[in-house]
Amino acid sequence: MLAHLSLLNFRNLEPLKWGPGPGSHLLLGGNGAGKTSVLEAVYVLATTRSFRAARLEDCVRHGSDGFQLEGEVETDRRSALEVRWIEGKRLRLLNGRTAPLAEHLAALPVVAWTHAEAEVLIGAPRARRRFMDRGVVGLRPAALDLLNRYREALLHKRELLLQGETGGEGIDVWNEILAGAAAEVIRLRHAYVEGLRGTLAGVLAGSGLGLPPIEIRYRPSPALGLEGAAVIAQTLERVAERERARQAPLLGPHRDELEILWDGHDLRRVASAGERKALSLLLLAAHGRTLESAGRRPLYLLDDADAELAPATHAAVWNVFRGAPQLIATSNRPQVWLTLDVGKAWEMEKGRMRALE
Repeated sequence: MLAHLSLLNFRNLEPLKWGPGPGSHLLLGGNGAGKTSVLEAVYVLATTRSFRAARLEDCVRHGSDGFQLEGEVETDRRSALEVRWIEGKRLRLLNGRTAPLAEHLAALPVVAWTHAEAEVLIGAPRARRRFMDRGVVGLRPAALDLLNRYREALLHKRELLLQGETGGEGIDVWNEILAGAAAEVIRLRHAYVEGLRGTLAGVLAGSGLGLPPIEIRYRPSPALGLEGAAVIAQTLERVAERERARQAPLLGPHRDELEILWDGHDLRRVASAGERKALSLLLLAAHGRTLESAGRRPLYLLDDADAELAPATHAAVWNVFRGAPQLIATSNRPQVWLTLDVGKAWEMEKGRMRALE
């Protein structure tokens, strides 16, 4: 749980010291009031990355040369997180020291819904691979090193393939490394999706929305990847000539897919915008509950949670999140929340926050 947040020179926000406490929190305000910036600050503090900017320097308040975020996290122990952008560099600290990124991520698990999450349902396969990897790292932060190891080996192989036949001899070495890393990535993604499938079924049934069944299927690359590193290595050997001809890696977890079917059909073709928004939020809820079942109690961040949803659908989706250990949502429509169970409401205006009765 995030017990305290302190920020300075972040986006359009005025200096803030906030102790949100457990339960649900609703940030209300018009466009540009600073609601999303608060969520973004929490996300940066927890992950060291922004969900809406490729570069952290874009989060610096205009006229400032850096920002500072500090937070206190309470679980079975108390941890202090700090992320700064100073002198053109990112600084992250855990309990006053520079710790491995996996340790930093483990301190405050976050599950965030922003407009970009719609890409998981309707976007390119890359968005769904990122979703799976967030689940893998959420369950096991140390898996971040494995994913980085696979990406680095893949980069070396790609560079050799671009060199043509003159670089071909070294590809066998990288294929051996890739096969071992790929087998573990595929195993972890499969385990996450299997756990998510059952949890999602429970979330859908409990939502009361009467939605058609959703089926999620993990499609590893290669198709027999779950059989282990030796099988993957053999498959890579069989496609070696094709890869050299195409000058690109053709098999591996970087080409995995997560199929999402709604009543047996491609969801992108049959679901309306409102249905996709509701399903995206319910998928996120299932993701969060999967982490909770493994002892990882995440902080939920929901940006514009009510947008595009009919009142009855919004109420049903909100009810799914009611039991979250800690949740921060934003909205610019206070009237749609009047009959809903919200722990505490806050008003945002010109980058300032104040509690509402």
